[in-house]
Amino acid sequence: MRFVEILREAARNIGSGTARAGLLVVLAVLGATTLLVVDVASMGLLQQRAQDIRDHAGDIRVLVAEHSIDPRACAALDDLDGVRNAGAVWELDSLRLLATPTTDIPVYQVSPGVGRMLNLPSGGVDGVYLPRTLAERWHAGASGQLETSIGVLTVAGIFDYSEDDGRDPRLSNAIVVVGDDTRAASECWFSVWPLTTAIDSLAFGAAAANSQPRAVPRVAPLNPTVGQRFDFAADYSSRPTALSAAVAVIIFGVIAFGGALRRRMEIAGNLHAGARRKDIVAVLATEAAAWSAMGAVAVVVLVRLSMKILLRQLIPDLPVSVALTLAIAVVAAVCGAVIPALMTPESRLFAIFKARA
Repeated sequence: MRFVEILREAARNIGSGTARAGLLVVLAVLGATTLLVVDVASMGLLQQRAQDIRDHAGDIRVLVAEHSIDPRACAALDDLDGVRNAGAVWELDSLRLLATPTTDIPVYQVSPGVGRMLNLPSGGVDGVYLPRTLAERWHAGASGQLETSIGVLTVAGIFDYSEDDGRDPRLSNAIVVVGDDTRAASECWFSVWPLTTAIDSLAFGAAAANSQPRAVPRVAPLNPTVGQRFDFAADYSSRPTALSAAVAVIIFGVIAFGGALRRRMEIAGNLHAGARRKDIVAVLATEAAAWSAMGAVAVVVLVRLSMKILLRQLIPDLPVSVALTLAIAVVAAVCGAVIPALMTPESRLFAIFKARA
């Protein structure tokens, strides 16, 4: 048969319902989409876990060396692979509000790198930053003013800093000022992601070599209650749904095989009528390619939609991986469809007829 005739025969089989293409498409789409969407959901849970760790400052580590940290060396940690932000923290003299003259309020100066870790708002207003706990207690808002023992201070912004999630609670009841300084600091904060302790040994280089700290420098997590090691790559590769793509390919192949297997009597009958086996194989392969391609497109669309809903952030190579998986699934469907055509002998025609349901 010529190629055009093969296409026409395949189209007639699909249009007449002989190929059961509609049923096969539905089964393939339901099975593959369910598997792949569940896999996407598991990735979304991993992303949510990672975001929860970062929301609770689990990615921030602190080098402590009293009056011995070079702020420039600390900021340079930002250049290391895996370090997102780094900066020094200085404790300043406390102050008092005129409204509460008996209460000392701690004041901390943080470098811009630490300001980014704290998600301090950048409104372009010079002034101090208040944690939300203090802002609510003092009924202070952004651009408001505080009358203190050192003069009137403008509130540049409000930031969120929980004191109940296990992190160092000092900044939840302190005034924060952003600015660089050349003075030696006692703390160097650095944000590490993906989470690892491998950077700790390099962070000790931020402690000035000619200083004599009162205590041995040490590195500790800002929030020790949050898991200090989160290997997204390892958790991703060992997730329970890691084989979903392979199973989706198998589903396409098995469904195509089953669809062609139920047509063994038709295959044997065509052989008995004088049709060439290669023409029968070509027709079944064309049918399988047609319905599986339509199903693959539908699965890709549905999975891409699930990515937008279930993922906090799109994984760059994931859409390409899904498309490649479905392309392989189309090939698997074609292979599954031609196996019965290759294995069914003409001599089995009457045996198959007798054994029909």
